[in-house]
Amino acid sequence: MRSAVVLLALAACGGGGGGDSPDGSSTSDGSAGGMTLSDQYPGDMGLGGDPAVVWFEDFEEGSLAAVTARYNQVQGMARMQLVTDAPRGSALSLTAGGTVSAVDLYKQLPDHDDVFVRWYVKYDAAIPWHHSGMWFGGYNPGMPYPSPGAGTKPAGDDRFSISIEPVWDVGTASARFDFYNYWMSMHSWMQTPTNDGTSYYGNSLAHDSAFTIDETQWVCLEIHARANPSASSAAGAVLEVWKNDALVRRFDDAGPMGWWVRDKFCPGTTNASECTQYPAPPNEILNLRWRSTTSYAVNAFWPQNYITDPTMGTLRFDQMVVATTRVGCMR
Repeated sequence: MRSAVVLLALAACGGGGGGDSPDGSSTSDGSAGGMTLSDQYPGDMGLGGDPAVVWFEDFEEGSLAAVTARYNQVQGMARMQLVTDAPRGSALSLTAGGTVSAVDLYKQLPDHDDVFVRWYVKYDAAIPWHHSGMWFGGYNPGMPYPSPGAGTKPAGDDRFSISIEPVWDVGTASARFDFYNYWMSMHSWMQTPTNDGTSYYGNSLAHDSAFTIDETQWVCLEIHARANPSASSAAGAVLEVWKNDALVRRFDDAGPMGWWVRDKFCPGTTNASECTQYPAPPNEILNLRWRSTTSYAVNAFWPQNYITDPTMGTLRFDQMVVATTRVGCMR
């Protein structure tokens, strides 16, 4: 059960540009003229001042105290450190496990219906990661602290959350990322949910055998989340994720077609064993009705390292951006 609760400059990162293929075979970038923010601001220099940027964190404030002062809530500060092992300048290391399970930052943001969240992350090798990655989403009303509601399904007028973290083959060299999302249309891991507070845990959606965490290497990740414009349907909602500027998955109201295995949505093109060992006709589109009211949107940002194991593990974050247009990896 899961409990509560995102490179060395990657010169090889290609541009995001391209079309809108729902099967994930080409990119969709949501930026004006195919130009990402990273194209406009090489090395992220000046990027934080662009009007499309909602939140920018490069850990260059000069001290840990100056970094943490910018957030609404900080947990496990004694396990945080500014380090020079970074894509640029400084990064923040978070060490969890042992006697301290939760090490994280939380920022309440103004509501935005359509966001791109980009970050760089580096994971230690052979660690039993639990919730160690980027979480963001929306609360109604907005909150200055996280309240993920582990084990329960959102009603639609209260909250939704989106995350990318190590989910599959955790603790091995082939560990893989996936989504771990909570929203009103999620599925239970139980065949018949008991609704006793243990029926619903984050749903996985990507199921791509190449979506590896690449232990001990800096990786650039980006999620695009567009909330459903109409409270009554999923029409217009979008969810995308890129790794090192290559699109991994795109979901919208046109596809891709897939099937459910309890709390796992398996895209029709999946090559991951957690799906292929339970084959079924891909006859369903992922329902991205995030919310049942438009009175709230994405307003929470929560990078975290949460390990409930005696083994301690360190992940490092850098160059974290929330924006209303495609960010892209650093140029």
